[in-house]
Amino acid sequence: MIEIQFHDQKDALRFLRILKKQVKYAESFDRIDDDNKCIIVKTDGSSKEIKKCLTAFILHIKTDDWAREILKNRYFYMDELEQRSILEILHSLVEEEREGLTTLTKEINIKSCLTECMNNFIIEQHKEFSFDSFVTFRLKSFIGKLIKYIELSIDEYKMEQEYQVFIHTLRNSLSKKAAKVNHIHVLIDLEIQFFDTEYREIPQQELMMLYDQKNVVSSTHYIDPYSLGPLLALAPKTIFLYTEDRELPIVRTILNIFEERVQLLEKEQFFLRISTQTEMK
Repeated sequence: MIEIQFHDQKDALRFLRILKKQVKYAESFDRIDDDNKCIIVKTDGSSKEIKKCLTAFILHIKTDDWAREILKNRYFYMDELEQRSILEILHSLVEEEREGLTTLTKEINIKSCLTECMNNFIIEQHKEFSFDSFVTFRLKSFIGKLIKYIELSIDEYKMEQEYQVFIHTLRNSLSKKAAKVNHIHVLIDLEIQFFDTEYREIPQQELMMLYDQKNVVSSTHYIDPYSLGPLLALAPKTIFLYTEDRELPIVRTILNIFEERVQLLEKEQFFLRISTQTEMK
């Protein structure tokens, strides 16, 4: 039988819920020692089962608690909505869902660190132990890596906020601009190509002549004169956008700025339309 002490009743009950899904017997009871009250979680679970439950409890519950405290006390993010947004980014980093940052997160892999901390803790030698002491003395490296993840999450959050301001500014500028063409065809393949209503490619030199950043919008963000710049200059009523990868950053940016003006189509449809246009001639 193993007993785990918790000073926080909420922690004890949350851990107990996880534990009861894994082991046959688990219960909690209060204990008062030297006027200090603690909650004891008692279980007949094996070392492997308890470690699995502790890992889940730390990774999916306590990490959020600690991250919120770090955000408030170290980085002064007091707003709950901001905290939630940063935590969502943190979760995506932990699950390695952000392609551009997987190299960094692999170097400071928080899951591997937690696994190592657990492997180094021999529960059989500690029939009775304190969860709070375990965190203080056994999870120093994990907390250190969590702080690095939080720093990355804050950087991503700031970039996303800047991006939203950038998109809003361009939308506002676009709403005041008269359309120079009714529609344009944009093919995104190995590169981005522009075609007029007759499916004739618009050369890059002509695109450069169309684009003048001063006439588009003043922005701290770089606006590519070969892709986004010409679209902002022409302000077409309809953009027929052909691509086989709808998750490309340039595709998402065009959709975010031009919204209902964009008709998103498969790349094959572009070549089908060109073929049809040629036959009609």
